[in-house]
Amino acid sequence: MVEAAAHDDAFWHAAYCSHAPAVLAFLRRRMEREEAEDVLQETFVRAIRAGSYRGDDRNARAYLMATARHVLINRLRRPRLVVAAGDLTAEAGRDALCEAPSGEASPEEDAAWGAFRRRLCDVLAELKERYRQAFELGVLQQRSYAEVAAVTGWSLPQVKINVYRARRRVIQGLADYLPDPGDSR
Repeated sequence: MVEAAAHDDAFWHAAYCSHAPAVLAFLRRRMEREEAEDVLQETFVRAIRAGSYRGDDRNARAYLMATARHVLINRLRRPRLVVAAGDLTAEAGRDALCEAPSGEASPEEDAAWGAFRRRLCDVLAELKERYRQAFELGVLQQRSYAEVAAVTGWSLPQVKINVYRARRRVIQGLADYLPDPGDSR
């Protein structure tokens, strides 16, 4: 068992040295350098954690490219709303959203963001408790489904259902602030 783990470490180190430049070049053609480097790191972490690759070095590049492509698609498909750094409680996350904006924005931008935040807080307050909790943990705090299940005691399918329904209700509640899906500008 220890010998297999040592072999895996050596294999992945060699794979990184051999294939990381090509994977990074693939990603750089599609995104900014800093983000491409993050996706490269996530690609190798996912590939190593999956533990499913049992091929040789000749096929490792194709495996890593496919993994990078999936990570890239997931990243582009799901833009993230970051509330604040650190591990927030649900109430701290809601408070951070509802605070007045600060920075170098114009008064008009401050007013628009303030109205958006107030509406978001109203929408969250209108949700059923399970949907509000699912949205705050799964979306605002960006916790994995497994983490949400551990915190709430829900089954994994129930977490997915609650997060999905909460997102749908929040999107409906914020419809006035979101672009029209039929608008192709």
